[in-house]
Amino acid sequence: MSRQIPYLQRRGDTLFFRIGVPSDLRARIGAREITKTLRTADRRTATPLALLWAAKAKQTFNELRGRMSTREDSGDELKARLMFEMDLHESGALKSLKVQAEPHEEAAAKALIQTAIDSHAQARQRYSTLPTHRQLPENPTAALASAAVPTFHQVIDGFLKDYDGTKHPSMYVKLKATMPMLREFIGDIPVTSMKQKQIVDFFNMLPRLPDDWKHQSKRLKKTLRQLAEQEHPKKLGPAAFKIHQGCVRQLLVYAVINWQDEKFPTTFTVDGIKYKGDREKGEEKQRALSLGELRRMFEGPEMKSFADDPALAHQFWLPHIGLFTGARVNEICQLNPQTDILKDLETGINYFLITEETEADSETTKSVKTGRTLKVPMHKQLLELGFLEYVERVKATGAKRIFQKWRPIAKRAAGNAQLWFDQFLRETGLRDETPFLMITGMHCFRDTLSERGATQGPPIYLTCITGHVQKQTLTGQAPITGAALTYYGESLTVPLDQKAALLNQLDYGLNFFTPKH
Repeated sequence: MSRQIPYLQRRGDTLFFRIGVPSDLRARIGAREITKTLRTADRRTATPLALLWAAKAKQTFNELRGRMSTREDSGDELKARLMFEMDLHESGALKSLKVQAEPHEEAAAKALIQTAIDSHAQARQRYSTLPTHRQLPENPTAALASAAVPTFHQVIDGFLKDYDGTKHPSMYVKLKATMPMLREFIGDIPVTSMKQKQIVDFFNMLPRLPDDWKHQSKRLKKTLRQLAEQEHPKKLGPAAFKIHQGCVRQLLVYAVINWQDEKFPTTFTVDGIKYKGDREKGEEKQRALSLGELRRMFEGPEMKSFADDPALAHQFWLPHIGLFTGARVNEICQLNPQTDILKDLETGINYFLITEETEADSETTKSVKTGRTLKVPMHKQLLELGFLEYVERVKATGAKRIFQKWRPIAKRAAGNAQLWFDQFLRETGLRDETPFLMITGMHCFRDTLSERGATQGPPIYLTCITGHVQKQTLTGQAPITGAALTYYGESLTVPLDQKAALLNQLDYGLNFFTPKH
């Protein structure tokens, strides 16, 4: 939905300037409102004109009040109707104000007109790049179009409107968080008034904000600048800073491509702007769960309640799939049971197909971080617990998302599932916010799977399961053996049967509950 521009009204295909007359001046002006056609249907052209006309109208209202308050102009001096007909220079400043007045009021009316015309000096200074009334071109219509400089908010609105949020839902969520911050900080100013320093100042402010700035801003009813002036126990970290930086970078690229003809500066950049906060890079990294923490999660009363209630099956299976695949939470939640949970005809191995290529649920847009399709074999423990029976029940409903009870957020399948798991960690006392050693979400299962495999005896190395792009050496009982074999995630295309044999050696040593069907 487009933002309503003040003083701008559409009538058919034409935009009009419109402003209400203050109640104390209506008798003198003889109208409740003033309207004027702008002779255009283009909001980018009409908006700055409407805002400048409003400024001139308000200035004239003030002048009227000032004359009404003086002794010499009291009584009937200005009782006659004043009919506004404003005319603009190509600079957007007021050129004339036609006034209908009685003969004895002519001198006062002329003085009023001259005052209104002279008062546009401040507007000319603000829009110093535009021509003044002494520089009238031969073609005023062309000059008016060239003077219609877009505002920064218009650029942001166009960027979000044109961005394909259905194709990149996770990035769109980030943009929807960053852009309102930037709008508030810089303001709705003409793009010709923007400076690189404003962008630098924005990023210098970010590390002073609380980590939960959105919640705090709403709770305390404070602006970002006000929040940045306060002390906070936990401030925005380098990871979030990098995300905001990437979002603004995309905006600037878009603006240069699409708005440079409307005078958007082409030299703005976020490159080279450094994080200047007191938090350290990597402190939000999640660690592997210890054996004690695994027992608390999978052998605790909460998990038993999930296993005993078929209506809570989704809460049972999400952590178990994460534990035995190391897959990202969104890659799990977007699985289509009709197409993505399969059995290899040649080997008989059941596996998860993590891909963007198969059909998505109508409320979801599929997204794989690496962009690559990955086959992850199903650990024998999931089969023994009855996961395939759960899948068949979901398939029978025609569902195209494995966990129907968690609704997506902004086309992202894991939206509500992620919020649930975060609360689950809190309720079980497993959430850990120790810097560099955090347990704050499903991502902990990636390191848990890798570390548990590497530390059990004999060790196994599971990067071909998680799809990590990093070097590993496979030794010991791993199906692929040798003095030193280097893996780069899935890029070597490890055969599915070898990955399954490797994964099935993983033993957490836990006593899992069997869910009721």
